[in-house]
Amino acid sequence: MSLALAKLQLVAIVDACREQQMLCMHLFGSALLDDFNPTRSDLDLLVEFQPIESGALVQAYFGLERQLAAITGQPVNLVIADAERNHCERGIIDASKQLIYGFVE
Repeated sequence: MSLALAKLQLVAIVDACREQQMLCMHLFGSALLDDFNPTRSDLDLLVEFQPIESGALVQAYFGLERQLAAITGQPVNLVIADAERNHCERGIIDASKQLIYGFVE
């Protein structure tokens, strides 16, 4: 993984995920490449929320996006796992993603 986060940032990310009712979050895309440039790229994150009402989901989504950008100092692009319908794109994401928060069965 090319993205280096300090321990305090990782703790803050875990706290944000818990606060915003996350099940899991994966990093994917350019942040995993050796030539990742934080001055040019955003962080692409595949997220899965706990089952919540749609209004609460919208608040959790944008709340998490703001919190993660503040923690990392980078623009954040959140992709909701269930919303990615393009099978080709989803296959690329699944092949490269790395777990940041949560667990995998």
